[in-house]
Amino acid sequence: MTDGLILAGGRSTRYQSDKALAHFNTRVLTNVEFTTKQVLPFVEHCYVSTNETNNRPIRQFFFNVNRVSTIQDQAPLIDKGPVSALWSYFQETGNQDADLLVVATDYKNIDQNVLKLISNKIPYIQCGEESYYTFCHIQINSNDFRRQMRNRNYRWQNILRISNCETVYIANSNIKNINYQEDLQ
Repeated sequence: MTDGLILAGGRSTRYQSDKALAHFNTRVLTNVEFTTKQVLPFVEHCYVSTNETNNRPIRQFFFNVNRVSTIQDQAPLIDKGPVSALWSYFQETGNQDADLLVVATDYKNIDQNVLKLISNKIPYIQCGEESYYTFCHIQINSNDFRRQMRNRNYRWQNILRISNCETVYIANSNIKNINYQEDLQ
């Protein structure tokens, strides 16, 4: 059973406002709503990882949405990037093993064909010269993950390595990671 893990808990410091609540892809849906809607067809259940600041508004978006739960970053792994989301997922679900389609909310032009492709493999995507580590499918055991956290190894690329993620090269894709407001132009 594959779950979705939507990464919406970042600080968005470079963007200067909350990217999860911004509107990169549509004027109607926020990025977190759009990303979740794109991922849902490929997963059993979607977990939207939030931070303390955006938890309440994001929780309201998904209040009565089937197959979507909002989880907030939990101590001791707060503000540690995607590993905070994975920690919160394990804490919330109690699962020993995770099979997760992970997508951050700061991607523009999320492609359903790419989601379908990676849902059948264990990769992260690369478009041109850009590696999109937080657009991936991972399988990881909670004990392996906890071992990395005990060693204070918070790099997401190490989680991808433990998960035996391969690189999938995507040609002719419009997917773009947005870090600064200027990236939208």
